[in-house]
Amino acid sequence: MTDQRALQPRRDDDVETTLKAESNPLQLARTRGGPVRRHAQFTGAFLTFLGICGVIPGITTNYDAMGFFTSGAQLFGIFTVSIVSSALLAFYGVTVLAFAGSVRQAHKNVVLHALVLIGMGFAGIGIVNQSSAPVLPTDAESNWLYLLLGVFFLIGGSISRKREIELNGVF
Repeated sequence: MTDQRALQPRRDDDVETTLKAESNPLQLARTRGGPVRRHAQFTGAFLTFLGICGVIPGITTNYDAMGFFTSGAQLFGIFTVSIVSSALLAFYGVTVLAFAGSVRQAHKNVVLHALVLIGMGFAGIGIVNQSSAPVLPTDAESNWLYLLLGVFFLIGGSISRKREIELNGVF
């Protein structure tokens, strides 16, 4: 019969085990951020940036024509924005950043928001244009922006997930 005290690590062993864990690539990926977390941080920062820019006069042209749902204001003079669309982009960005703490949560959140953006693009193209009360500005440029952002974020999520597996062996 083995002595139970002999199986328990001493205090010195705990420190040594902790130091070994910090040199583990999996541990470093969790603490410093691997490809998936970096992609989520970039995605969140970019969406937040777009949302904030949507309400800054000068960056948004025709700012005085901005409305809550529909609007005549244009981000960078190209994409029609409203208060709701800017708030949604900023909210999406902040939530992606908030969930970038773990690899799986970061990946799930980026994929979810990419699919929402793709849905917003398709809704603007087909469904909302025929509605008498659109919830978001639905010009062709904004619809393409939502679609392309969603597709690029999905592709980036797939590439970063594959890279995460290559680097760390697990996902």
